[in-house]
Amino acid sequence: MVNIDEEFQAAKAAQAAIKVLLTTTFSSTVVKTLRKANEAAILNLSSGGALNEARGNVGIALSNLIHGPPTPEKIEKAKEAVEEWLKRLASKGRE
Repeated sequence: MVNIDEEFQAAKAAQAAIKVLLTTTFSSTVVKTLRKANEAAILNLSSGGALNEARGNVGIALSNLIHGPPTPEKIEKAKEAVEEWLKRLASKGRE
């Protein structure tokens, strides 16, 4: 498990890596960043709630993106999942 600040930083890094994918191809740095974010989301899965649902969606979307060709559809799904994850993390930090 990682703390909420580390998880937030991993999510921000994933968001930046996905933006890179919109203009270039996969690199080892992008893959490493996405794997780290995927791990942070999965390690912090707990029971129930909107944040937990966002973590699960990120886990699926990033895994699909990492394990196969980065199609525009996969990139868009990962982008949307990370945006929702960040939104939920931000609201969790204010509770």
